[in-house]
Amino acid sequence: MTHTSPHSVVFAAILFLFPAAGDLSAATPQPPSMPPTYVVDLAGIVRDDVETGLNGYLQELEQKTTAQVIVLTINSLDGEDLNGFSLRMAEQWKLGKTEKDNGALFVVAFQDRKYRFEIGYGLEHILPDSMVGSIGRQLLVPAFSKGDYSTGIMNATLAMIQTIAKDSNVEITGMPAYRTSGSRRRSGSPLRALFAMAFGLLFFISSFGGMMHSGRSRRRRAVWMGGGYYGGGYSSGG
Repeated sequence: MTHTSPHSVVFAAILFLFPAAGDLSAATPQPPSMPPTYVVDLAGIVRDDVETGLNGYLQELEQKTTAQVIVLTINSLDGEDLNGFSLRMAEQWKLGKTEKDNGALFVVAFQDRKYRFEIGYGLEHILPDSMVGSIGRQLLVPAFSKGDYSTGIMNATLAMIQTIAKDSNVEITGMPAYRTSGSRRRSGSPLRALFAMAFGLLFFISSFGGMMHSGRSRRRRAVWMGGGYYGGGYSSGG
């Protein structure tokens, strides 16, 4: 596994309809120094059959395209910022080929109700903002809101695999098509639409301001989304 450039496209989301974590109060084990498998399920929310299948598909994807995608689930961030955590893990694990920067990290923080995609610049043209945003909204959030974490993680990961493989004109042996949840119900309420727009604008302003004062030289882009009837917004900065 080789180094992932700090220049990356970053996607983040807060799942407001994420069901309560229940009695999963035990601290999440610390992530290993290097990922032993492509799916590192420290939160224990991925079914064994799903984990086994994804590990095989992701291994074949790397063998055929050199792109490396890692899925990491944790119970809790324990107060750490998700942005910093995911970036730290991507840099520590040195995902993708150094000369290609074609690594991607998909993080789910279960009790924090957050997820984040960190995409290397080498995959940015394959997995642009709009596509990864749609993966979150259409495949991840609906399943998570029903408590079906395995299906959400499986479908989101399969969508990424399929997109990368198609770009390289390769096929992944035996990989099923990911399932969408169908057309999402849209509300015609002007008040709800106005709320979504206002909330998104506020998030944009606060996020842009934070990045302007962060002192970081790396270019970053982030997408924030709400689940169900909550609105979403987009923030970018460099």
